[in-house]
Amino acid sequence: MKSTVICKLSLLAVVVLCLAATIASVGLMPRSAGAQPWLGVQIESVQWLEAKYEGFDSFYGQNIVAYEASTTGSVVAKMYNHTNDEVTIDYARLEFGWGGNPVEATSKPATIAKTSYVLIAWDVPVPSTTVASNLIVHTWAMKLRWHIGDSDTSTDEETGSTNFVVYAADQSACRDSIDKWDANNEAYTIWGYKGREMMTEAVLSYNTAEEQYASGMFDKAKDNYAAAVTKQDEAIKADAKCALTNQSAQTLEGTGGNKGIGYLIAGIGILLAGIGVMVGVPLWVMRGKKPA
Repeated sequence: MKSTVICKLSLLAVVVLCLAATIASVGLMPRSAGAQPWLGVQIESVQWLEAKYEGFDSFYGQNIVAYEASTTGSVVAKMYNHTNDEVTIDYARLEFGWGGNPVEATSKPATIAKTSYVLIAWDVPVPSTTVASNLIVHTWAMKLRWHIGDSDTSTDEETGSTNFVVYAADQSACRDSIDKWDANNEAYTIWGYKGREMMTEAVLSYNTAEEQYASGMFDKAKDNYAAAVTKQDEAIKADAKCALTNQSAQTLEGTGGNKGIGYLIAGIGILLAGIGVMVGVPLWVMRGKKPA
């Protein structure tokens, strides 16, 4: 019984020693001349700049990065050198799903120091919608080629998800109106009855535009977004002129806010003065009537 246990332990020890020897031998094996250093140079992050819009778009049903057609955008990538050697950059290119020649980096260093990072930038010539359709989203790929000393070159590639969009002019106009709408909603709160009534019409136009945009009717959506913003502006101005209404005694915000506060303070002052008169007059009269 005892010998059986010893045999099992010996067998286990042999297996462990064999595995350890295998791992050690693999670790000690020399790399081939063309082998890529551990991790190498990696594209760690990408930031799109000066985009027309970045976020969720209801027409495409996903988060996008959008630039208006026939304009120029830009993108910056952080490249990190994980090796213990200085690397030399051969090229840094950007390719898009619609084809055409790769876009060479407009700003890049010649080398990257060991265990450090650099920023590489590209100017992005956004094509017309006849070259890159605005009805679909496009892929992109960022390629960096580098080498250490006289070694063979290595290439790292950062392939973008399908999220690059080229906006047509009508889509850009829609986005401008949406931005104004959101800014007004954040800056103003409409309290008065007249302003709220006018905002109802504005919201109806805005909701119509939302449905048209999601359906791809960008020209009609553009008109309704613009109409919604116009009605929203009119509602804000009407509310500012109303000051306090019988619908609300709250302080008005926006351009009419100070006026509303003034009326509120004046009303409180008049009320207090009235109470003073009502209480003071009887007291004054009673003081004149002293008992005999």
